Amino acid sequence: MPAQISPRQWEIYDQRRARGWSVAAACRDARINTTSAFRREKMREGLTTDERRYYDPALRPEQPLPEEMLSVDARRALMDFAFFQRRYFGRISTPWQAEAAHLVMEMLATPHKEFVVVNAPPGSGKSTLFTLDLCAWLTVRNRALRGLIGSKTQKSAARYVQRLKRHFDMTIPVKGEGEEVSRGLALDADATLADDFGAFRPPNKDLWSGDAFVVAQPEGALTSEKEPTWSAYGMDSGFLGMRYDFIVWDDLVDLRVLRTIESRQTQQEWWDDVAEKRLEPAGLLVLQGQRMGADDLYRYALDKRVFPEGEDIDSSEDKGRPAKYHHVVFKAHYLERCEGQHELDAPYYPQGCLLDPRRLPWRELRSEMANPRNNFEVIYQQEDVDPSNVLVDAIWVTGGRDPRTGEHFPGCVDRERGIGELPPGLAGDLLSVATVDPSAVNWWSIQWWVIRCVDGVPYERYLLDHIRQKMDAPTFLDWSESTRAYTGVAEAWQTRAAAAGVPIGYWIVEANAAQRYMLQFEHMRRWLAFHRVSLIPHQTAANKSDEQYGVQTMGPIYHHGLVRLPYRAGPAYLASQKLIDEVTHWPSWRTDDCVMAQWFVEWHLPHLVPTGKPLPRQQRPSWLRHSNTWGWRREERTKRLVAARD
Repeated sequence: MPAQISPRQWEIYDQRRARGWSVAAACRDARINTTSAFRREKMREGLTTDERRYYDPALRPEQPLPEEMLSVDARRALMDFAFFQRRYFGRISTPWQAEAAHLVMEMLATPHKEFVVVNAPPGSGKSTLFTLDLCAWLTVRNRALRGLIGSKTQKSAARYVQRLKRHFDMTIPVKGEGEEVSRGLALDADATLADDFGAFRPPNKDLWSGDAFVVAQPEGALTSEKEPTWSAYGMDSGFLGMRYDFIVWDDLVDLRVLRTIESRQTQQEWWDDVAEKRLEPAGLLVLQGQRMGADDLYRYALDKRVFPEGEDIDSSEDKGRPAKYHHVVFKAHYLERCEGQHELDAPYYPQGCLLDPRRLPWRELRSEMANPRNNFEVIYQQEDVDPSNVLVDAIWVTGGRDPRTGEHFPGCVDRERGIGELPPGLAGDLLSVATVDPSAVNWWSIQWWVIRCVDGVPYERYLLDHIRQKMDAPTFLDWSESTRAYTGVAEAWQTRAAAAGVPIGYWIVEANAAQRYMLQFEHMRRWLAFHRVSLIPHQTAANKSDEQYGVQTMGPIYHHGLVRLPYRAGPAYLASQKLIDEVTHWPSWRTDDCVMAQWFVEWHLPHLVPTGKPLPRQQRPSWLRHSNTWGWRREERTKRLVAARD
């Protein structure tokens, strides 16, 4: 009795037949007798068209099918992305994936260049969505589309492109993986892309290999080899010379990039000079991934603004400009929609509060929330910062009621106060201090603070002015021999402070920079003596992580509203906002010079606060200065009476 033919043998046989092999050759390779193969071939005559296409490669179209020849299911797949995923990939689509796909399609249809940042939590299937399902959908809708799939490395990008190419060339529908099928995340696909839309492999097979490929065009139209349908590029690729209609960059940000300011700036420069420049007019660029920090590449892109033609670019006015990038955010959990339904069969977003109850179950999310090191608000909720991991919560600055805890905060902004202004009638001693965090190549931060002190205790810290710009030592302070006068920021501030009645008594400067840029100049020493001020060098590296006086000690003064920032529209708002951006994102912000300049004050404040005047000595007559007084005698008599009674 002949051995039973296994399903795997028939699968090998069907694959060989789909490639054009003869029945005899396919039988030899699959180790099947020809009699069983011919019997099986005859049984296919009673199958449906789709089933016959599955078994008989001769019935499969060798050219792309025109739209009028598409089946009902194929026409539906062109319009319904969720159905497209189900039919050709065996994927159970989630509402957020269908929403993202249709949004991308709408942006791609506009006559302008469009840029979009898509942030979604890890484990939600975003990479598969944007590098496979969506790319395949765009191609079957328009085979002339030229697309780029980018990733952190060329190797991972090529892997995405090869997977996409493999699905275009499949002759057997995808079978769902056992674990995903059992969890209700996948099914067996119903058809292949080639079955419903015709052949995708071009006659010239040289364009169907490697990390770029061209799909067959309708009516045998030819395309240039320089511009394949899909290409793969990584950040480590040497050259990116072509232009594309659709570009998707997947997961470019990791912790290694965020580790230093230099690495973040390098990635941002690459994004400006290389990644953005590859987009064709009327094209769409998608930067997608999960948020990693307050100063990641996604935040950098979202901060970009659009300027009308012919208008000067003024960075100080960027806040009022329209954003260059659209921002599409999908959170793991929507608190405002939460009604306590967190089961595996709970409704998906937007009907429910969970983005994907099966891939991101509530049990897993609760564990991530409980661990403060996981940075849940950033990675899973796509926020700029996690309030538990930053120096200052934003609501401490703006004031109001915290929706998370119900606590009310007084805030730190004075919306009616401008630069150089103090509230009238302040009681106590006023300490005027200026701080400088200079740099040889980067930005300087110079701040002027006035601290109200009572009986040696500091209270409100009033910011009177703040400059953050690139400068050199002469810009800060110089001596003009022609006018016999001092010039620079330090001289201007010292003069303003004296005129305002709060002369600056101390200049606190980062130690290394102070030695390099200031103390080596004779005019600096003469300037200090002329104004009767002290220059205090600050050792940043040695004190930055101090548990009692380190940078983290600034949190409580913001929490209780002891920092007062001028916030009137105009220069005051801009000066304060530079400091606010840093303290509300530290330590993961792109710069920290403003935070450091303020921290200089807090570190040295215990040694600078006025202790107040001693109490006056009261005069009394000589007969009260010794112990033989009336009060003393009464006390002694009381003691003798008590002793006698006892």
